Amino acid sequence: MSRITQTYQRTLSGSIGSGLGSVFGGSGKQYYILEHKISSRYHKAGETQEIIVNEIEMGRGEGCQVRFDESFSTVSRRHAAIVKEGDKWKLIQLSNTNPTLLNGNEVNREWYLQNGDEIQLAIGGPRLGFIIPAGKTMGSIGLTRRLNLFANQALRPYKWAIALLGIALILAIGGLSTWKYLSDKKAKEKIAIIEAAAKAREAEAKAQYKKFQAEQDSIANALKNTKTELSDATERLQKAQDDLKRSFQTNPTPPINDHQVSIGSVKTDNKAIETCLPYVYFVYTSAVDIIYPNGNRESFEDFNITGTGFLLDDGRFITARHVIEPWFFVRSETDSIRYAMNIIANNGGKIIVYFNALSSSGDRFSFTNEQMVCNRSHDSSGVTDDGYRYVIGRLDNTDWAYCKTNRPNGLTANKAQSTTLERGTELTILGFPFGLGANSANDINPVLSKATTSMPGLNSGVILTTSTTFEPGNSGGPVFYTDSSGKLIVIGIVSAGAGRSTGSIVPIASVY
Repeated sequence: MSRITQTYQRTLSGSIGSGLGSVFGGSGKQYYILEHKISSRYHKAGETQEIIVNEIEMGRGEGCQVRFDESFSTVSRRHAAIVKEGDKWKLIQLSNTNPTLLNGNEVNREWYLQNGDEIQLAIGGPRLGFIIPAGKTMGSIGLTRRLNLFANQALRPYKWAIALLGIALILAIGGLSTWKYLSDKKAKEKIAIIEAAAKAREAEAKAQYKKFQAEQDSIANALKNTKTELSDATERLQKAQDDLKRSFQTNPTPPINDHQVSIGSVKTDNKAIETCLPYVYFVYTSAVDIIYPNGNRESFEDFNITGTGFLLDDGRFITARHVIEPWFFVRSETDSIRYAMNIIANNGGKIIVYFNALSSSGDRFSFTNEQMVCNRSHDSSGVTDDGYRYVIGRLDNTDWAYCKTNRPNGLTANKAQSTTLERGTELTILGFPFGLGANSANDINPVLSKATTSMPGLNSGVILTTSTTFEPGNSGGPVFYTDSSGKLIVIGIVSAGAGRSTGSIVPIASVY
């Protein structure tokens, strides 16, 4: 066997790139197993690690995918690496002070590995068995397991400081973008991911709830302080009701119809809703292209994102930015795929998502994220410990995106009304929560949801709601109020939820 002389360098494509390929396109790819033969703080003797990326490092450093504790003093911080070359793997010596042994022989620089080889980090140091599982490929590892391996192996060298992610607003915690795998056999794994995200949103929403509770307590105290005035007002009201009853008995009047004014708006009937349905679209991806900083390109057809969009009468198709560019709205390192996409997109790479939009009328069109107009003025950025740039978007009044179409008809919007709604205005929402209502390309039927404005006007640029029933998948959908004629008028875009009933809506005025 000839000695290899190429110089090793850690790469994004070798870790993140190959990891993404293993998660979403690895059914026929080979992997290997490392068996620990000595117990350490991080691994017990006999424990195995499935390796699904093309390059890993071993040592005592925090960035090493195979890590050993400080008791192994002869193991360097970055001691050795295993890198894939073609259809083979090679062992690379990294340490300048301590040797690496392969089957008892010192590795001068780099050597190819064979099934059954034993790797030892330093003389007397920890030993690892190198195993290529016979007849097994990446497809034999479940999706959830592959996602966990991806996070531990592809992302470990590029971990961000968790404190930097805490700068996102509480509304960002409740982002409603939905990731939906359209294959039934993956449904259980999708549900598990959704449930985990829901628990995180609920925990972070406590501060929002406390603020709302304080407002309720303030109202209750005000009512107590005005008990006498309320009592007098109640007596006057009762007298007025008695007078009104006597008047009705003398001069009967027709009953009030279903379009009478409620609080801040008019009740909505099904006819008004039916008029709007053709302009509400189910949004989903057909493919994602990832172009790595080195120019390599990979396509993933199983990588799906869903949401809602709508067409205005000026020909613009509108949705939420976090539906179009979800990788900019990373909330924690558990969002490992979006974390990786963020790193790639902001360090010389590119993410291209191909979307389809389907309407109940049968109308269908396609677009990409690169065709959308967005507002990135509120984005924040930083640099990871390894020098990679990242960007975090905010779920505030910049959470919108639109593209121009040649369609002549659409929904009517009122930008002035969107900033001046009264407290208690009843709102109507149409969309596809959890993908419901989008049964097939020939069966698109938006789902009705409701919300009520919780304070007058805007709060930090957005419309806050209570009694909110929109869910993940409603993101990007239209929000209506009902005018005096009973017509539904667009005043906002579904953005985010916090807790069980509080929501955030981007006023349509933000798009103009």
